[in-house]
Amino acid sequence: MFIFRYIAKFFKLIGKVFCAIGAFCFGAIGLAVILILGYGFLSAFYQPSIPKQSVLVLDLTGEVLELPTESPLSMQLFGSASPTNTALHDVIASLENASKDDRVDGVLLKLDKLESAGIDSVREIGLALDRFKTSGKPVFAWGTNFSQAQYSIAAHANEIYLHPMGFIGVKGLSSDRLYYGDLLQNLGVNIHVFKAGAYKSFPESFTRNSPSKEWIEAESYWLNDAWHSLTTDIERSRGLIPESVNHYIDTLVENVQHSQGNLAQAALEANLIDGIKTYDATISYIEEKLSKGTPSKFNFVSVYDYASTLLTPISAPVAVLIAEGEIREGESEPGIVGAETLIEQIQALKEQPDVKALVLRVNSPGGSAVASEMIRDALDQFKKAGKPIVVSMGDMAASGGYWISMAGSEIVASPVSITGSIGVFGLAPTFEKTLDKIKIGHGSVSTTWLANAEKLSGPLDPRLEKVLTQSVARTYADFTKLVSQSRGLPIQQVQIVAQGRVWTGQQALDRHLVDSVGDFNFAIDRAKALAKLPPNTNYTIVNSQVEDISSLLQGSLKKWTAPLSFMGMDALLMNAQLFNLNEPELYAHSLVRCRP
Repeated sequence: MFIFRYIAKFFKLIGKVFCAIGAFCFGAIGLAVILILGYGFLSAFYQPSIPKQSVLVLDLTGEVLELPTESPLSMQLFGSASPTNTALHDVIASLENASKDDRVDGVLLKLDKLESAGIDSVREIGLALDRFKTSGKPVFAWGTNFSQAQYSIAAHANEIYLHPMGFIGVKGLSSDRLYYGDLLQNLGVNIHVFKAGAYKSFPESFTRNSPSKEWIEAESYWLNDAWHSLTTDIERSRGLIPESVNHYIDTLVENVQHSQGNLAQAALEANLIDGIKTYDATISYIEEKLSKGTPSKFNFVSVYDYASTLLTPISAPVAVLIAEGEIREGESEPGIVGAETLIEQIQALKEQPDVKALVLRVNSPGGSAVASEMIRDALDQFKKAGKPIVVSMGDMAASGGYWISMAGSEIVASPVSITGSIGVFGLAPTFEKTLDKIKIGHGSVSTTWLANAEKLSGPLDPRLEKVLTQSVARTYADFTKLVSQSRGLPIQQVQIVAQGRVWTGQQALDRHLVDSVGDFNFAIDRAKALAKLPPNTNYTIVNSQVEDISSLLQGSLKKWTAPLSFMGMDALLMNAQLFNLNEPELYAHSLVRCRP
């Protein structure tokens, strides 16, 4: 029996080893947490200094969003020198302050890390750069390569320089999606569609294997208008003759052949850039030009450091509330406009006597019709309290995003905002054919037809189908009636411009769906005018960021799944919640993905 004693000793030894490993790991994790918290504590007291002879570097990163995805607290805790995405309004505020800051002598655009930006976001940054240049301070741009979004911003610089091996990626706009109809049919999945609006094309990705003529017609119409606006802006900023950008694209092959494959030289000959330089050479050139012949060193300060030194008013007569992301019920999350969170903020602002007007900045493709109506009603109550609301449309204010915009005293759209998409849809799958394919049977007992009508394992009950069809029709009627009343349009005219069709901001203005076209600053000015406030009145942006571990993890999860968007799977994942008959929901949603 002595052998069992040795076996027992052996397992005890193994246990001690695992305990030691566990203690070591626990200690290491604890030490890491202490170091991170210590770093965050010290960082909280660190304030970047902006010395004289500084150049503000717009080293924009990631995606341009209305608000940052990381709070200053999370950046401190995780030791990040700059956020992974760019906050549009931080950039605008930094340029506005830098134009009046005698410590800042110019701006350098270094956009290599900028991954994507909506068409209106590009335009807003460009306009902010134009306002900066009126101070007499120059703007320079340099890049290894310029994507279309990067170049659309860089075009507003006084001078653009490109690496000798670089290129200009101006190519045009496109909109594409994948179609899963045949795949789902082969899997035996029946997709039941309930929609109102001939151009409400969102569901067709799940029912067809190719685009409908309505989708092609609508996409072509707004894409061409947006592209014309984008190229006109580039040509105006660069002092090029009209159609120069299209000519550059049309003759690219010949130009590259003429330059013997030198893409940078082809861009220079097309006057898209001012010179070909390395980064070090560009820095030396900027210092020489700013010092006006006297050799002098300049401090190149990141816009993120500069933004952290700016003082923002805690409260101001004009409040700016941002609605960015898909609209849903519940609380806000990264990329989600939660009706519960937004309504609480609206109500709080309504009760603040020092808040005289609200600017609602909308950047949303829509979402839940119920959540959209709840938000619109809360905004309407704010307006009834005698406080005007000006809606400022960003990259997108479509479908549910347009629904909540109806509460505005005035609606200001960018010429390139994507809006409209006045329509409603619902989707419901059933898997009876799938179960038959894999030889799975099913049985059920219920007291009424409705008790089990939402089952996914059998055909959709015709009675439930009638209920959902009528519900969609009623919601669409409510939507169009709301537009008719809010915009003062005959219902027949609304029916013509509705049908789920999307428009650019300029096209929406032509159809009386918005009141004016303009940028964010113009919307601020309109809010001041409606509230009878002086032109120099301050505004403050209400930050809805939640500083907790849950929101950080959700933001990380979004980044992990980002590569799926390349395959067109992001729409399928984003709308998995649509496939749920247990909680039937109608959606005022527009699936439009287009980036310059």
